[in-house]
Amino acid sequence: MIIVFLGPPGSGKGTQADILHDNHGFFHFDTGSRLRAEIASGSELGQRIASFTNAGKLVPIEIIKEMILKFLREADAERIMFDGFPRNLAQAEVLDEGLKEYGDDLDYAVYLEIDEDNLLARIVNRRFCSKCGEIYNLISKPPKQAGICDNDGAELTQRKDDTEEVFGTRLKVYLEETKPVLDYYRQAGKLHTIDGDYDIEDVSRAVAELLGV
Repeated sequence: MIIVFLGPPGSGKGTQADILHDNHGFFHFDTGSRLRAEIASGSELGQRIASFTNAGKLVPIEIIKEMILKFLREADAERIMFDGFPRNLAQAEVLDEGLKEYGDDLDYAVYLEIDEDNLLARIVNRRFCSKCGEIYNLISKPPKQAGICDNDGAELTQRKDDTEEVFGTRLKVYLEETKPVLDYYRQAGKLHTIDGDYDIEDVSRAVAELLGV
């Protein structure tokens, strides 16, 4: 089974992706992590990727496709999940091309839909541990001690782009880029929308029920 997880920043797709990985054995493709790992490996592909990132340039879609094929071959798994990818129509088309070359096809495109006001509330109240990276929310998941991580006592911080003004711009760009992707998967009969406004556990159950896992 191969799925893609789609949703705006803060919709909870990363959390749900982790649950699918931990509880249901899905191999996880995250573009940023894969790019960094490939560069760190020192492989020929990693060196080509670094030639673009070191110059502050976007990695060409052809190299992304090559990286996807490498991931599929190395994972060789029955359950694979793409988290936050594709982000635009060109990436959706390249993913389909890569899957076909691999000899498989996409089964589900899962879109976590969330009310924009609720999404904004999540984002502006989000905090990160500066040491271990644990994520908190001042409303739904506050730390035991204000401003301090429960795990290691490190200071909690807020990302610079987690402000109302900056996030509003990010969301607008995301929706503009993603609408064609949603239409693409809808026309293919593969788009499934899940209400992301529910609690993490309820969303997780809905995802698991959809996928039959």
